[in-house]
Amino acid sequence: MSKKNLPPIHLACSDDELRPALQHVEIIDGIATATNAHILAQMNLRTYSTLPDECIRAMNGKLIHRDVWAEIIDADLIEVNDDILHYEKGGIKADVNIHCDLKFPEYDAIVKSVANSIFDRKSFVCFNPKYIQIAAKLFPSENLICRFYETNEMMIFFPSGEAKGYMGIMPLELSEDEATLDFSLI
Repeated sequence: MSKKNLPPIHLACSDDELRPALQHVEIIDGIATATNAHILAQMNLRTYSTLPDECIRAMNGKLIHRDVWAEIIDADLIEVNDDILHYEKGGIKADVNIHCDLKFPEYDAIVKSVANSIFDRKSFVCFNPKYIQIAAKLFPSENLICRFYETNEMMIFFPSGEAKGYMGIMPLELSEDEATLDFSLI
């Protein structure tokens, strides 16, 4: 099985048509970022893709729609020239205009805040299990580490070893009473 050209980070994008900016993957300095407002994923394309450096540089500052990303994820060839993304896949050659006037949501402050937080021990945390499935697809066949932080709610999942990507999950609000289990299961 050959390595895919791109990681499936588009899975962390939103499908909410009322939030069009969240339907895109942003590429800045070789780092792909996707969010649906509940999760935030960032991956270094130099580590998690087979794209040549010149293509990664050409993608800098671009927003690529999740549907386009899904289409080109396993393309045989990807090239970017200005706002035209050219790809070849299974004998099909296509050009996609990736010009986008949307502004990707600010996430730097959140990332810096979590990165500068002290690790925490929590008694419980509640989240949608579908998000763990996304993390498993982003970092296949690698052990996932989950970190909790004292002053931030976001949990960070990343592969063991020299991680060049991560996915943060915002937990769901749940009271202590709702997080109690009767071990008799009756």
